[in-house]
Amino acid sequence: MNRRTYLGVLAGTAVAGTAGCLGDDDEPTDNGDDSNDTTENGSDGSDAETDSVGEWVDDHIEFGLPPFQDAEDLEEQYAGTFEWLADGFDGVDAVEGVPTTSYASVVESVVNGHTELANLSPFIFVLAQEDDIHPLAINWSHGSDSYHTYIATREDTGIEHIDDLEGTTIAMVDPMSASGGMFPRHRLNEAGLHAGDLETEPEDFDIQWAGSHDAALRVLEEGHVDAAAYGDFEHPDDDDIIKIAESDPIPFDVIVAKPDTPEDVQDELAERLVDTPEDALEDHRVDEYGEFDPDLYDHVRDIAEEMGLDIETLDEAEDEDD
Repeated sequence: MNRRTYLGVLAGTAVAGTAGCLGDDDEPTDNGDDSNDTTENGSDGSDAETDSVGEWVDDHIEFGLPPFQDAEDLEEQYAGTFEWLADGFDGVDAVEGVPTTSYASVVESVVNGHTELANLSPFIFVLAQEDDIHPLAINWSHGSDSYHTYIATREDTGIEHIDDLEGTTIAMVDPMSASGGMFPRHRLNEAGLHAGDLETEPEDFDIQWAGSHDAALRVLEEGHVDAAAYGDFEHPDDDDIIKIAESDPIPFDVIVAKPDTPEDVQDELAERLVDTPEDALEDHRVDEYGEFDPDLYDHVRDIAEEMGLDIETLDEAEDEDD
């Protein structure tokens, strides 16, 4: 998969993200080599950090929002985060959400610096990482930085192991879904079954695309399919539904910063995000923002390559849905 060819073919008017990579854990000092963080009162490090972010932006920060949800819903979810960020830095009057209409536009925008910050899904993040965006923090949900795909069946099918799925029909969510498409197909490939990729159909079983996690589980419960793959958050408390396999951990989305973000600004933004209080996230699907861990995304990159995923593939799928 060529992760660098997309920049030459995308329109340059889109939006995208920000966030910076985490530096070391040392606190900045007043005499740091790269410090521009002097304050009017000659005060301590926290005031210095506040000034450097304010100097980096022109009154406001623009935050690219990907198109995985209705734009109005996303802005409502992120309102508390935006207010928390804006209140943390002198010289920042507001953080504004910038909706996008395609995954390509999010990547193009953050790589070219049209916006300062963005939220990128795991697969989009690994596609853009080689172009020097800076990861700041990971979205956490239900107290974790990752979740799993479950592959399950009914007790009455006689299926006991993942390799028993040859010749069956499996309900999944969507070809582009991480936990309901790409990760379960990868897991089936690992088990020795031909699971296909984004361009080819599986040879050893059939897939019924259900459109959502709850729908995939429902068609299994109703007996329309032999097995189903869905996010672990959908697994029922029901002895009749038996989990036969699960994926490796799937990391959540990453908040990133544009390539030319100064290191001290990256550190300050990352620290502010990690310190986001619970009440700022009451309306968000995110419980907290955690420190970025690069090792979490190595496996995502491998699966993207295995599945033939690139930016153009994502946009072609979006066009088909329009």
